[in-house]
Amino acid sequence: MRNSNLYVRACIFLLIWLFIFSSVSAYPANSTDPPIDVVEIIIRNSTFEFQGGILKRDQAATIVVHNQDTITHGFTSILLADLDVQVESNGVTTFEKGLKAVHIDSGKTVRIHFSPNRPGNFSFRCDLHPNMKGEVFVFSIGSI
Repeated sequence: MRNSNLYVRACIFLLIWLFIFSSVSAYPANSTDPPIDVVEIIIRNSTFEFQGGILKRDQAATIVVHNQDTITHGFTSILLADLDVQVESNGVTTFEKGLKAVHIDSGKTVRIHFSPNRPGNFSFRCDLHPNMKGEVFVFSIGSI
């Protein structure tokens, strides 16, 4: 009986230790860096697959689109229609006021940097293949 109490205490200690240290390691090493929200989208089999985070109003954000399909696809969204946008594609960076659409060749990646100015749900689509659609969310989160 004494050994089972010791076992239970050891398990509880281990769980508490894991909880504390897993929570601490979830924070960035340098918390003074400005947060950059990233949403990653993979195009595969003529569909959008999502990976990554949440976009916040008035904070730097990046949408990364990887085309792993065998054909060229597009990316367009009303979210980017009236914003200052920086697009990195094929080693070239362009700056635009409002992004109509960007095309991504097979095997290529495009990074779109911007700061969303309003919260909401924003649809996006492939302008070359109208059946390819998705949605991104921008949240308005006040300071805590």
